Amino acid sequence: MPGPVSDTAPSLPDRMRAFQGPEADELRDLADKMDAATAGFYGEPQTHTVQQFVGAWARARRRWCEVTGEELV
Repeated sequence: MPGPVSDTAPSLPDRMRAFQGPEADELRDLADKMDAATAGFYGEPQTHTVQQFVGAWARARRRWCEVTGEELV
């Protein structure tokens, strides 16, 4: 079981960008989309809906778990 989330732990997009393997380009693209959705959701004016924000996170997280074998939940 993973430990608690901390402020010093690398974020999911950071871990995706650091990944070395055949899926690295795909993971970097998903990390960029997740960052764009995060910035758009929290920005002023808001350019992304909650559905877009959560959807980008869910797609990135699902693929990360498929590639690394990390448990999804």
